[in-house]
Amino acid sequence: MISDLHAFAVIAVISVVTIALRVAPFFVLGKPDSDSQVNGYLRYIGEKMPTGVMVLLVAYTIKDLNVTVYPYGLPTLVSLVVAAVLYWKTDNSLLSIGGGVALYMTLVNGVV
Repeated sequence: MISDLHAFAVIAVISVVTIALRVAPFFVLGKPDSDSQVNGYLRYIGEKMPTGVMVLLVAYTIKDLNVTVYPYGLPTLVSLVVAAVLYWKTDNSLLSIGGGVALYMTLVNGVV
């Protein structure tokens, strides 16, 4: 059995490493003096990365979805469509993600 001190030490090390990895790019790249100094590739990545991440998350969500047995993947698919429509209509990521998750939880726990 792990002692409390050992568990605390593991959590502390993980926390420090996580924070260091999140702060490192700011120290390595520094802040550009103007927009013209921003690398074109970095600007491209900054524009395309959110879309790519969302596509990967959706693909990961539906990759093991079994549509041959009850409930035929309906909670996942309905929630996915609702989240996409919410984003399309409102252009608000937080609202679409929150609405999709809330609907999914409602369907899984209350309806199906």
